Amino acid sequence: MKRKNDLHRLIRSMSKSEKRYFTLDAQKAGKKNAKYLRLFKAINALEHYSEAEIKQQFPKNLAADKTYLYDAILRSMRDYHSKKSRAAQIKEHLMDAKYLYERELYDLCEASLQSAKKLAEELGDHLSLLEINKQMRKVVKTTKKGIGEGVLLDLQMETKEVSTGLLEEFRTLNLYDNIVKNAVFHKQLSKDQIEDFKRNLSQLEVQKEKGFNSIHAEHRFYQTSGLYNHLVQDFDSFFEYFGYVMDWWDRNSEYKEEAFYNYIIDISTYLGACFRRERFDSFLELIERLEREEPSNTHHQKILFQRLYQYKLVYSINLGIVKGVRQIADDVELGLSRFSISQSTEKVLVLNMAILLFIAEEFDLCIEWSNRLINNTKSQIRLDIDRGIYFIKLISSYETDDFETFENTLRSANRFFNKEKDQYLSYYLKFLSKLKKLPDAPLDNQREVLVDLKKYIEDMRAEIKGRVPLVGIDEMTICWINSNLQRKSIAEVVKAEREN
Repeated sequence: MKRKNDLHRLIRSMSKSEKRYFTLDAQKAGKKNAKYLRLFKAINALEHYSEAEIKQQFPKNLAADKTYLYDAILRSMRDYHSKKSRAAQIKEHLMDAKYLYERELYDLCEASLQSAKKLAEELGDHLSLLEINKQMRKVVKTTKKGIGEGVLLDLQMETKEVSTGLLEEFRTLNLYDNIVKNAVFHKQLSKDQIEDFKRNLSQLEVQKEKGFNSIHAEHRFYQTSGLYNHLVQDFDSFFEYFGYVMDWWDRNSEYKEEAFYNYIIDISTYLGACFRRERFDSFLELIERLEREEPSNTHHQKILFQRLYQYKLVYSINLGIVKGVRQIADDVELGLSRFSISQSTEKVLVLNMAILLFIAEEFDLCIEWSNRLINNTKSQIRLDIDRGIYFIKLISSYETDDFETFENTLRSANRFFNKEKDQYLSYYLKFLSKLKKLPDAPLDNQREVLVDLKKYIEDMRAEIKGRVPLVGIDEMTICWINSNLQRKSIAEVVKAEREN
């Protein structure tokens, strides 16, 4: 551990089932009141890490105790995940083989190596295959079993094939990394870079036709070709290659189960592109694909929940789709209660859920979701979300004629904005002052107040070039105003603006 909060970060990243396993693991060892277990529970209870607070409870040898606990957690998690991870099982078989070889139990050693080899071949794990090959040669030379029948020669040829696959894998990985480097920093490719990528990809295309020795080289080739075409804005080719990426995952289900996170990254890249290029039929097919996934690993279930509902909510918000919104709210509620996710991700999900409920004009429920953020504004993460949610709650309170909540929220918002001293403070306060006029405006003047508020938002956005950090709440407020002026639902306005 390098930083004082590293242990806290590790513990907070653990799923509930992982924490339960660790606790039971420690207790099975007859250590129910062990110091490291008490330390684990104390750190787990802290939402924000405080070394001083922990030191009050554990004044002696805290640094050593934290190191012991860190190592104990990692040992326990290795045991926990080894039952589900083929990669971990390969390592265990290799360790077993080494132990059995040293005990001169060569037949059992060979059996362990064969088990490891079968798993490694399923995963396309060339590094493990080379290690297995190396240990297998020791067994053959020691026992002289089959040595005169060309077994060593077979193992040598096998090494050549595996090494070829490994070289293919790293060649495509290098090319992929170079593409990603440009994509991450949004760099335009130079003419020389384009020619270099074209040449390398053409050579790999030829290799693909012959057949890759490595399944991972094939995967990287499709990924790299897709991302390259995205960078040069050949979007049809991008979608074609990422279709191949999805097919690859379908053909390599064993690896997909092992590396589900990588699968989610690929499908997220595809989903994002489909959304931006408005290929909504493909987008919905990918969403349905995600909904059919049933990962057994709790961590993978958490990742699936996060990505699935991030995209479902953004899609529904942007297209004004409000059918089944209460069911979506129930699903998000269940996921948030079930999984331990980062504060920033939780804030995004809660905000988007509140916005979708706002568009659906489920204002009472929108207020409930808004309160999740407003009641927890101590966190300094994503303050733009904390700012924006006040306006959503104010309008929802106005729509439900809950003027007591409206006034309380208005006072709370003023305190929050003045405390933060943001560079756009004057804009926020003017925005609030315009909203403040709504409850007291006579019915005959309602339209005038709304038009004035809309003009203020449009002028504000034009003055600072639309960069007010309100996570789109200013735009959503205009949609709400237009729905009142045009006597349409907010969802209808969102759809109409999308079409225009």
